[in-house]
Amino acid sequence: MRTGVTIGSHSRSAAALDVVPKLSIDVVLKRRIGPNVSAFGGYLRTAFGCEEGFCTGADLTVVGNHWALGVELLPKLAWLDGQTWLRGGVLFGSTEVGTEGDDPEPGLGMLFGFGATVPFGRLFLMPGLSYRWLTANTVSSTAHAIALSLHVGIGIKLSG
Repeated sequence: MRTGVTIGSHSRSAAALDVVPKLSIDVVLKRRIGPNVSAFGGYLRTAFGCEEGFCTGADLTVVGNHWALGVELLPKLAWLDGQTWLRGGVLFGSTEVGTEGDDPEPGLGMLFGFGATVPFGRLFLMPGLSYRWLTANTVSSTAHAIALSLHVGIGIKLSG
């Protein structure tokens, strides 16, 4: 389980990168499939504010609800007591700006991230950074959103 602050941009807003952080949450299960590779899947809720461009004066929040599936590479760095990770995956879900207008349509997205896993017995602290490209289409428009997250997670080892 991971949470953190996210900033981003929405292509239809005519705004650049909006630095209006909102809380994002990931719930992910992963399983090692090799010595340095894990597979993961889970639910990601990505949110960030929109105040520039067409969002000026509207105080909107961009929210993406996606299912994720991907792989994690686990390179070992000598200077770190834990394990580093590089993550890449595919997202499927929808992204909505505010609560009015056309309903969002589901679509594909991408996820990339890196961070570390620091062990504390059966628990793990997992700080990291992620980049997400999210489809934000509606019936009447085509759009996408880009989100950058700084997050920290807590993991629990379920098997020996």
